[in-house]
Amino acid sequence: MLVGKLSKEFIVKCSACHNDYANGIIGPSLLNKDENFIYESINSFKKDANKNVLMSQLVKQMPEEEIKKLAKEISNFNMQIQELKAK
Repeated sequence: MLVGKLSKEFIVKCSACHNDYANGIIGPSLLNKDENFIYESINSFKKDANKNVLMSQLVKQMPEEEIKKLAKEISNFNMQIQELKAK
């Protein structure tokens, strides 16, 4: 892999559905998504438990700062990938 890995926090909480590199398995790919989109998407599961029971239960237990941190991390990972593609 030419870019850094996502954090242990991402691996533990997100990779079962989104893969270790955020490109989706069961859940959608998070690649090419910006920080705000990811943050708003995660928060939407907090507000509407009917969207997806697994996501809703997971994010309901996450504090706001943790959600922001994950969104920023995924966005930064995406930027690294885009920079490599541009070379």
